[in-house]
Amino acid sequence: MRQIEYFCLASKAGSFSAAAKSAFVAQQTLSASVAALEGELGMPLFHRRRQGIQLTDFGGAFLPKAVAVLEAARSAESFAAQWKESTHGAVAFAYATASLQDEGTGFTLATLRDFRATHAGADLRVFELTSDSCLAAVERGSVDMAFVVGRPDPSVFEFEQIAEGSLLVAVPASHPLAERQAISFADLAEVDLFPVPDLNISYHRIVEGFARYGLAPRYAPVPFSLDHAREFVRSGRGVDFSPAHNAEMPHEGIAYVPLTEEDSFTLPLGLASKLGVPEKPLVGELREAIRRAACEENGRAGKR
Repeated sequence: MRQIEYFCLASKAGSFSAAAKSAFVAQQTLSASVAALEGELGMPLFHRRRQGIQLTDFGGAFLPKAVAVLEAARSAESFAAQWKESTHGAVAFAYATASLQDEGTGFTLATLRDFRATHAGADLRVFELTSDSCLAAVERGSVDMAFVVGRPDPSVFEFEQIAEGSLLVAVPASHPLAERQAISFADLAEVDLFPVPDLNISYHRIVEGFARYGLAPRYAPVPFSLDHAREFVRSGRGVDFSPAHNAEMPHEGIAYVPLTEEDSFTLPLGLASKLGVPEKPLVGELREAIRRAACEENGRAGKR
């Protein structure tokens, strides 16, 4: 490669001395390298004259091929650099608020921590947003992939469902509803609800559930956060529709009650990315790690 590079420089400069200056090497080094290339090819590349050098017929025909070799080498080098950057660079991932447990079976926040630990050269940036904000960030290109609730617009997003979620009703432990085996939307006609974190599928499914009884949900004007949600319920101000995995950990003053069979529903949970955008290698590896975690949980569920 160095011999070909020196040959191209010499053909452009018109002399070995000028080419050597542009390459920051001694003239003897450059001319010897070109001579070695000629020896390997078995044909002279230059006519060497007192006034300078001139390409031979073979040298003139060989020059575009030599230039193509250098361009291919630079392209390969650039590809390798981009691959390294995408593999060891920054990856932004967002997940819908309250959709992931900190740890446990299946895909959890621990999955993301483990991935970061096993990819020391990667900068994995994780954001907790509403499902709507997750999708907006994916569409803008602010994040590479997001874990969202509900199926997004297929004309904009690629979506891979990896799990199903369900909601429980979080009620104050001292409330009569806490004694129920199940709760219907009709039971919540006069009860204030903590607002769901987005206007996506969970919001619409709750509205539809109330509508079957001729009712409308009565949301309390409270800023959303998980801490606010638990305090809202614990203080007796109302109830919250909470992901079922929240019931796996006890929360003082709160009881988690399922919806009745007639009113219960599931929510698709999956990975959303922008349609038509090539996936970075590291994003693909993260996707595989999430799939494996989800498959392990699905396998356990099947055995149960």
